[in-house]
Amino acid sequence: MVADYCPFERAVQTVHFSCSHAQTLFIGEKENIACTNMAARADCIELVVLLKKNARFTLKLAKHTPVLTHGQEMKLKCGGIQGIQQLLNKPASENDVHQLIGEVIHEYNSLAELPFPEIMRVVSEYRLRRQ
Repeated sequence: MVADYCPFERAVQTVHFSCSHAQTLFIGEKENIACTNMAARADCIELVVLLKKNARFTLKLAKHTPVLTHGQEMKLKCGGIQGIQQLLNKPASENDVHQLIGEVIHEYNSLAELPFPEIMRVVSEYRLRRQ
């Protein structure tokens, strides 16, 4: 695992989201996303923790579920970012994770103050694409 991994790595690896602080690294054949800004990474980690805490019912998680399945992780992170896009009335084309988190912190003063019930509605509606 990369020491400075991006908490939204799998979301950034999709075509739907990007991050101005993401750096792609290849270890063997595995593509990893590292974060080049530790302050931004701390905000991302805080958001993931809050999303997971608020998504227990939505994702049908037990109280202490340390590891999410791939589907749960994608639903939590991609749905969470889409929920933030909706809170800020941003189109899907404005998909820079760091920029969205910065704007939502500016709007709500802290990540803990976000209206998580609204975000969880979007998380619950998020669907992985079928292959």
